[in-house]
Amino acid sequence: MRMRENERRPSTICVQGTEEQRPGPAVMPIVQTSTFVFESQKHMLESVQGKSGGHVYTRWSNPTTKHVEGKISALEGTEDTNVVASGMAAISSAVFGMVKGGEKILSTDSIYGGTLHLFKEVLPQNGIEVDFVDIAEFPDAISEGRGKYRLCFFETPTNPTLKVVDIERVAEAARSAGTTSMIDNTFASPINQKPHLLGIDLVMNSATKYLGGHSDLIAGTVSGSAVTMGRVREAAKLLGGTMDPFASFLLDRGLKTLAIRVERHNSNAMFLAQELSKDSRIRAVHYPGLPSHEHHAVARKQMNGFGGMLSIDLDSDLKGAETFVDSLRIFLNAVSLGGVESLASIPSLTTHYGFDESTLREMGISASAVRLSVGIEDPADLLADLKQALDSLR
Repeated sequence: MRMRENERRPSTICVQGTEEQRPGPAVMPIVQTSTFVFESQKHMLESVQGKSGGHVYTRWSNPTTKHVEGKISALEGTEDTNVVASGMAAISSAVFGMVKGGEKILSTDSIYGGTLHLFKEVLPQNGIEVDFVDIAEFPDAISEGRGKYRLCFFETPTNPTLKVVDIERVAEAARSAGTTSMIDNTFASPINQKPHLLGIDLVMNSATKYLGGHSDLIAGTVSGSAVTMGRVREAAKLLGGTMDPFASFLLDRGLKTLAIRVERHNSNAMFLAQELSKDSRIRAVHYPGLPSHEHHAVARKQMNGFGGMLSIDLDSDLKGAETFVDSLRIFLNAVSLGGVESLASIPSLTTHYGFDESTLREMGISASAVRLSVGIEDPADLLADLKQALDSLR
């Protein structure tokens, strides 16, 4: 996609956004207030009605948060973005804004554990049914379900198995079927992948991860067209998953280095994936940047980089996986992902804890699977750490 003249590129947007320079603070201030004062009831009513663009109450909107939303919209290529208090708040706001009781959702079966719990346990209690299909069957299932589904939801790359689906195929199928499409883009980030420009209606990120990038905040984003986001914003306002202005400030600070951080995440993960693929103590390395990955060709087509996440299946069992993770010295034994520090976790004990063996098997998650969030440390140090932890399996 060709850039328009004078259009800012991602690194510039991350640092300065899209607004022209003007006198005042170089950094967006923290507007730490719950409510806003008006000159008159007339001006307040205009803001309540959305006519003036003024802020009324921070649960509805806030200048610090709005500044961050503008940056993310520019990165995603969307008309609007809603920043909320967590990734799960972003998903639930989007779902309840777009789907009502009696309607159905189609989802891939390989998704984040928290989303899976929401879809399997909470939504049915509110009259919303969710059907699950393998990611390889997803585009065809959307087409075959014409008129059946109000929303289709997927991840690519998936958590934690790093499977990839053709985003344009999903978007085209959803458009033809009259179904709103939604993607969790957390693993890729808008630096590596721009789903909205490939036709997806709603793009969600757990901003806790790469967008924030420093493991010091919880946040979520939903981006899309102004019309679609109007429904999402209204649901978010009523559900109350409001982003605190100070957390918005931290997110803005994290965004300033997003592009350069992702570049290092990409290169470190690729290096480790290539090196670990040579180690006989590992059954499989799941990373879309490897030519051996079953979806490598699709990933190359739609991604600018392959991300900082990879998953390995050890030639061991759950006990061996625990020993391996506990033996790591640089990789931190912690959940989450996308921060500057490298993290290691066992999906069956963390993100996908509580699901039975058959469900995990359907998702491609083995007992010996370890998910690695590769940070921006020296790659040689990271490899040496993984190697010494593998030695512990002898």
